[in-house]
Amino acid sequence: MASATSLPKSPNVNLSTTSLKSLSNSINKNKSDSEEVPEQIVHKDEALQPPSSKRSRAWAVWSSSKPQTNATNDVTNPSKKIPNEDHERSQSPSGDRAPEVPETLNPEDKGTTWSFWPKSNHVGTEKHSNVVPETDLDAVINTLIPPTSEKDTLLSEVEPGPDFQTPNIMVPDFEILPKQTIWSSLTKLFSFHDSEQKFLSRTDMHSKLQELTTGEQRPLKILIVGVHGFFPTKMIRPFIGEPTGTSTKFIKEAEQIVKSYFQKQGQEIEISKIALEKEGDIFERVDFFFEIMKNWSKEINEVDFIYFVTHSQGCPVTVMLLSRLIEAGIINMDNSKFFNGIDSGFTSRKKIISLLAMAGINNGPFYGADQTLFVRAYQTIERDSLRELFEFQKFDSIQSKKFLNGLRVIIANNVKITFVGSINDQLVPLYSSMCLFADHPNIFRTTFIDKASMTPSFIMRIVKIAGTLINLGHDDHGIIKELSASLAGPLTGGGHSTVYNERQVYELGIKFALETTDTLTNIPVTYKPFKLSELGTNPYHLPWSMRGLIFETKKYIGDEEINLLYKEFEDWKPETKQLKDIKYRLNGIRYKL
Repeated sequence: MASATSLPKSPNVNLSTTSLKSLSNSINKNKSDSEEVPEQIVHKDEALQPPSSKRSRAWAVWSSSKPQTNATNDVTNPSKKIPNEDHERSQSPSGDRAPEVPETLNPEDKGTTWSFWPKSNHVGTEKHSNVVPETDLDAVINTLIPPTSEKDTLLSEVEPGPDFQTPNIMVPDFEILPKQTIWSSLTKLFSFHDSEQKFLSRTDMHSKLQELTTGEQRPLKILIVGVHGFFPTKMIRPFIGEPTGTSTKFIKEAEQIVKSYFQKQGQEIEISKIALEKEGDIFERVDFFFEIMKNWSKEINEVDFIYFVTHSQGCPVTVMLLSRLIEAGIINMDNSKFFNGIDSGFTSRKKIISLLAMAGINNGPFYGADQTLFVRAYQTIERDSLRELFEFQKFDSIQSKKFLNGLRVIIANNVKITFVGSINDQLVPLYSSMCLFADHPNIFRTTFIDKASMTPSFIMRIVKIAGTLINLGHDDHGIIKELSASLAGPLTGGGHSTVYNERQVYELGIKFALETTDTLTNIPVTYKPFKLSELGTNPYHLPWSMRGLIFETKKYIGDEEINLLYKEFEDWKPETKQLKDIKYRLNGIRYKL
């Protein structure tokens, strides 16, 4: 699938059909050969032997970074370790266990990887060249990290301070939401029965702080929870690169932004953190994380603001987890009835919850990607874990139903969700990461645009206008769905993993939760399913969608954006086949429909 950019391909990467078939055969050969080796637990820091000399040098695409497997703590005793991922597989009913793979070749044999993630052996730290000791990592994952504690100090050693990238573009921005005024408040108050509220308004965050602290002069207690996305098994990582979006990275980056945000407001805070880490399918992860969070129910219900920071597959996992925590009473939104034994007691403290979903697989990966040769070869290793992601493309699947139900539960409890898509994501289409099948005022959508992607101004303008209309409760007439397939980034270096290095993303999740009003009544989540198989198949759908977009823009935004859209269309010189086709189909813009 072509990219929205014309980035040159890596000279070391051959994506031909013959090579991909060889990759499939190579993977299957590794798997069959390794099954003859007796099972054993291999420490992640233990050096692995180089591959057999019989292996063709053409397939010397092993990652230069060490695979990193995060051991997790016992769910009933956070201080107690449980076996690592390989041991879990060896004890599974099916007896499946991913075979060990070579860690690296000799320096002269190393090549570039087919990276879904940037090649680094630890997230956000080029300086951090050594693999983190397993014991250190165990101490800071799947456990509560109190402020200014030994664990907090250890986390800083395991995950040094974030290295945010140069600011990029995010459209639309938070300021598209109208500012709350006395007149607008009165209008909503006396007309809510005539028209349903479509969006939230911006407000002064100090009013929210007064509500949380009940006017007391005390530090605001904050909990940051990080949930990573889909991690491939160690066997496949040498081919596609090491995953870099770990939960420890997310909580460290979010912590820095939270500190900066409240420092500007002059508000004293105390930050606790939980990095939830476990590989596996969605429902297994939800069950595991639920047991972890249960251990800290007292501490969770003593905080004022909970900030969930998630990525990729972690987004639906977090929605299901949070809904389950609320339904089970582990998280009580106002705490007025919370009681967890003698030590906990009662409290009347209310709380605000924000969920930041970055590049979430909310509606599955790109449609039809499961039929590509590379993914089919990949599925021979990953099996259910990868196949499960495509179940989100079916609105009647158990995964989609659980996800939708989770959305309804958490939004009914006033959780505010920020969906952030990446315009050149190589794995997740924009309509999926923006979760366009569900709508509610408590949902805000934006698109991250990496300046390095060289996205055309015309495409950015369409995404900005469409996102603005959707966030204000209007219709984009399906133009995001029609364009998504043509915006896919390159397999090596797309935007799926650059989004979580952007500080603006974390700031937006805080602002939408703390600087917006609440709905006046209980508004249900609007559910709008569609047929993914029909997207982009009819060439007449795109110009019809553009006609509707221009009509809505003129009605609700104004002529200025339309005039800019016309100008940028005229100046646009597309280079890829997909983008040339888009311009051809939109030539009707010249006549200003």
